[in-house]
Amino acid sequence: MSDCFGDYLRSIGRIPLLTPSEELHLGALVQDWRSQPAPAPSQERRGRRAFARMVTGNLRLVVSLCKQQHNRIRQMHLDPMDVVQAGNLGLIHAVERFLPERGYRFSTYGSWWIRQAVHRHLQETAGLIRVPPQMAALARKVHALRHASPEPLTLAAIGIQLGESPRRLETVLQASHDLQTLSLDQTLGNTDGEVSLKDLIGDPSEPGLRDDYRWLHRALVQLSPLERRVLRLRYGGAESPSLAKIGEGIGLSKHKVQHLERKALLTLRRCLAEER
Repeated sequence: MSDCFGDYLRSIGRIPLLTPSEELHLGALVQDWRSQPAPAPSQERRGRRAFARMVTGNLRLVVSLCKQQHNRIRQMHLDPMDVVQAGNLGLIHAVERFLPERGYRFSTYGSWWIRQAVHRHLQETAGLIRVPPQMAALARKVHALRHASPEPLTLAAIGIQLGESPRRLETVLQASHDLQTLSLDQTLGNTDGEVSLKDLIGDPSEPGLRDDYRWLHRALVQLSPLERRVLRLRYGGAESPSLAKIGEGIGLSKHKVQHLERKALLTLRRCLAEER
């Protein structure tokens, strides 16, 4: 949790909540102000003060609803303050449309608007390219139907259930698949943020494997054929045979093979030192 978000929680925690009677009174003042095409100055001042009190008194409701999307926010690597601010926009729309004479609590009415605003924000920030919410919602419905069905479903069968053409479903699924992107700053596994995807990308200016061992090919030319044969038998395969076994294969003693190996390795080390 960022320091900014923590400070925000502490600041709104000091704002007193509204009682049911206060909601009705403030809501009536807001509607009286907004329903007039040309309200009187005093009426506008009362309406604006009531509007601000309705919004600030329900900021904790927004945070409570945003916390329900905690896992999704964390997986998308979003700043929780951005999500809360999107929910606050939904809260403002709810205050503008709240009709207290209908008799229900504001939290019941406002929760729908707040969830809609948060949901739309998460949809629009899910990829680098914005996908219309209708397309994203349709793609989720297709995935949900396929996941719930015990047998594979064709697009034609899904289209019948959703009232959509198979061609439109194919377009929606393709767009949903193509827009799945990853951030190079995304951390890997349980590395506590120490290793990210960009750490795995090699530097094109660094010498590759072929360049690193080019010196070895030049150095091998300086060895005698017998020395090259000993090194090939000793290190060229998946297994490293013993000196005695190599000697038996080429008709030399163990000590002679050991001498050839040491001489060849010394030559290689000298060549490597000259390359550096």
